[in-house]
Amino acid sequence: MPQGRLRVYLGVAPGAGATHSLLDEARRRHDRGVDVVIGVLDDRGRPPLLALAEGLERSDGPRLDTAALLRRRPATVLVDNLADPADPADPSSPPRWAEAERLVAAGIDVVGTVDVRVVESLRERVEALTGQPVPHTVPDRFLVGADQLQVVDISPQGLRRRLAHGGLYGPDEIDAVRSAGLRPRTLGGLRELALRWVLATVPGQHEAWAREVGDDEPVPAVTERLLVGLSGGPDTAAVLHRAFALAGATPSADVLAVHVLAQPSAGRTDVQDLRERAEAVGARFQPVVGTDVAAALLDVARAERATQVVVGVTHRGTRVRTGLLARWTRHADIAADVVALADPGLDVHVVGTRDADPSSTMPARRRGLSPWRVGVGFVLALALPALLTVALLRAGTHVGLPGDALVLLLGAVITSLVGGLWPAVVGALVGSTMLNYFFIPPVRTLRVAESHNVITIVVFVVVALLVSAVVHRAAATAAEAARATAESRTLSAVASSALHGEEALPALLDQLCAAFGMRTAALLERVDDHGRWRVVAARGAEPPTLPSEADAQVPAGTGRVLALSGRTLAAADRRVLQAFADRAQGLIEREALARSAAVAERLAATERLRDALLAAVGHDLRTPLASATAAVSSLRGHDVSWTDEERAELLATAEESLDRLARLVSDLLDLSRLRAGALTVRREPVWLDEIIPAALDELGDAGRGVGLRVPLELPPALADPALLTRILVNVVGNALRYATAGGPPLVTASATADRVEVRVIDTGPGIPQADVERVFLAFQRSGDTTNRAGLGLGLALSRGLAEAMGGSVLPEETPGGGLTMVIGLEVASLDESAGSAEPGRREREEEA
Repeated sequence: MPQGRLRVYLGVAPGAGATHSLLDEARRRHDRGVDVVIGVLDDRGRPPLLALAEGLERSDGPRLDTAALLRRRPATVLVDNLADPADPADPSSPPRWAEAERLVAAGIDVVGTVDVRVVESLRERVEALTGQPVPHTVPDRFLVGADQLQVVDISPQGLRRRLAHGGLYGPDEIDAVRSAGLRPRTLGGLRELALRWVLATVPGQHEAWAREVGDDEPVPAVTERLLVGLSGGPDTAAVLHRAFALAGATPSADVLAVHVLAQPSAGRTDVQDLRERAEAVGARFQPVVGTDVAAALLDVARAERATQVVVGVTHRGTRVRTGLLARWTRHADIAADVVALADPGLDVHVVGTRDADPSSTMPARRRGLSPWRVGVGFVLALALPALLTVALLRAGTHVGLPGDALVLLLGAVITSLVGGLWPAVVGALVGSTMLNYFFIPPVRTLRVAESHNVITIVVFVVVALLVSAVVHRAAATAAEAARATAESRTLSAVASSALHGEEALPALLDQLCAAFGMRTAALLERVDDHGRWRVVAARGAEPPTLPSEADAQVPAGTGRVLALSGRTLAAADRRVLQAFADRAQGLIEREALARSAAVAERLAATERLRDALLAAVGHDLRTPLASATAAVSSLRGHDVSWTDEERAELLATAEESLDRLARLVSDLLDLSRLRAGALTVRREPVWLDEIIPAALDELGDAGRGVGLRVPLELPPALADPALLTRILVNVVGNALRYATAGGPPLVTASATADRVEVRVIDTGPGIPQADVERVFLAFQRSGDTTNRAGLGLGLALSRGLAEAMGGSVLPEETPGGGLTMVIGLEVASLDESAGSAEPGRREREEEA
């Protein structure tokens, strides 16, 4: 019996539209006359899905009855959410994907849905991203083996708009778990996981399908694949970072890090270290064995169909050579071999690195050549004339006296070029002596018979000395130029470095130690005139605490000294050192200016707050006070006779006004204590089904119209009961104030692994995105166009109280329109809640 075909719709996130695509496909097949049966569909009662499913045969109940479907033998069966158990009431029942395999094996086509959260290989990353365990998964081999795998994609912004418009869930269906899975960053991460998984998976499916239809030509690589050759040396980090910089330009790129070993050694520590470093940045790691590193890297690149290769070369005086010379290079020139042997179309990136940047270190000041060159020059001054003399004596009369003089003069010039002045003097004297003794008649004596030979010897010595003088001057000039270049680079780095924050001074001192090769550096500040100093910032072990303890010091402003230990600096180094000191002084002054600006900003904010407070108090405190005063004055008057009902009404007005005044004053006092850090917070396990009804009772008749839903299994939250009640009264009261004809607010509670959330849902006008944070400022009301009761403190105070308890108050859009305030609290641990006696819990879904 031929097998059926499997088609899977993979959603990049929950609510992406996989079920909708499933029903669209079923409708198309049904319209073509295909026998389609809905095996199981999780429509959650949504009208768009019910409309698409209308007219399609559907099995009874939410269970996938595989036995009945095998007896019925339709052409196509729809299986929604393949990761779930076949029977939701029995978690031990087989998963739907396993039942789908049975149907496919029986020759029945299956069309199913999953979303990226249930892919087995992505389980750990999904749990880390969402913070929730994944109870059921679908194995990768099931999805990879599907005949067709289609991605249902939607941007996080589009999915959030769909949620806000009520296209996913109703206002009362959003709980803490669903909310966590629908946060923008979570949605973006899930989408990226889905697309990366598909990019790594579908090429194999495409190749299998192409072979099936008779297309045997290799499928060209579409996805960028980067192969990174890791040597295990100091260039490893630079090569990895460069590779991921290249991968960042092509977000779909796949990065494979390869390390070539001379022999198998899976347990080596350095290999494990390379694996950890590669996987830490998101690359796959693969060690391979090979004697030719370049050939091994390219073999792996061909097998992986890599499009780019990244290798490193460390500059230690060697250069990358190409062409025929590439075979003569040492190990550091592997990059050249890779370039020479790479296939056409394979891009090779060579990353140049250095163990140390020479421009970051100030060279030692010297007036001429290095001691090493001078020593070699003295050796040449003694050895070279002797060797040349031996060669000339063997040549005999074929050279002649002028030639002998020029050859020995050439030796003196070579000595001058290598060793400078004093080796040249020695070389000139030795060479002239050899010329006189062996070649100027009478030979074998130091006597000069003819005057023109005297001139020859004098010119010989003078030329050698002049050349040596030129060489010496050029060497000194080159040394000065090198030092000037290093000074300019150092000064440029100091001037252009964007140092800021608390680490600015330590970073500057690190730069100073590296530039001058110092052991320690410290910025000292004078405490008083009695010789006491304090360390403002320091780097290195045992930095100097007094200027007298330092090997070098330079003033850094009034009362401050930059002190260094390690070696004595030349006088010429103080110019650059002073630049560091000026930079340190600038950082300190900038920090002082920043503190002054912060104080000024606080003063300005305080002034604005005072103005807002006066403006608010002018109406919101005076109104209830005037109402209470008028009511009491009327009762005290003797010119009117009040009935008992009128008297009771006036007393109720006075009581209501005074209560309102007391709440306003209490809010002001609590806000001031909160900002001063003087508010006492007592965190303990609290049960929300006790706290929420009590808060609604404080709202009086208005609170009795609020819907309440607290599940039985909700864990206790860690909070201050009195402060949590205040928060709930403020937030629910705000929702009541802006409620519309769409219905009263609804209060629900739910929990995740470490968080309990209370959601206050209203279907009012909502808040524009630009004003979301402004409503949490003191003395701000939505629109600020009416004189409704309140100082605009409710939400500001609620957020402050929640944060003082370790929680939060965050706004969300209500699906279909409106505003949902989410009060998040920590879940109380078992130890914390063990001492509190748990009263009887019951499911509350009632009008309070």
